[in-house]
Amino acid sequence: MNIKKIAIRFLLCIEMFVFGYLYVCGKNGLHKLQEQKNEIVALQVRMTQLQQDIDILTADIHVWQTDDFYKEKIAREQLQMARKGDKLFYIGT
Repeated sequence: MNIKKIAIRFLLCIEMFVFGYLYVCGKNGLHKLQEQKNEIVALQVRMTQLQQDIDILTADIHVWQTDDFYKEKIAREQLQMARKGDKLFYIGT
């Protein structure tokens, strides 16, 4: 009878250890949940940065569409357009 109790307690201890290990380090354990929380925080930070970039670009587009100075600046610098009578200088690189 005494050996039976010892064997049952031993198996119970092994079972508790296995369940504890799986609870902390298992496929859906605490370790995995903490990794997922960290990933969510990193993605939220990235989303915030991208939203700020989108807001800046939207503001730039709005300014470029409404302000004639910026339209001309883009036409001259990026599209290499010039008015009649302008002198053009090409500086080769």
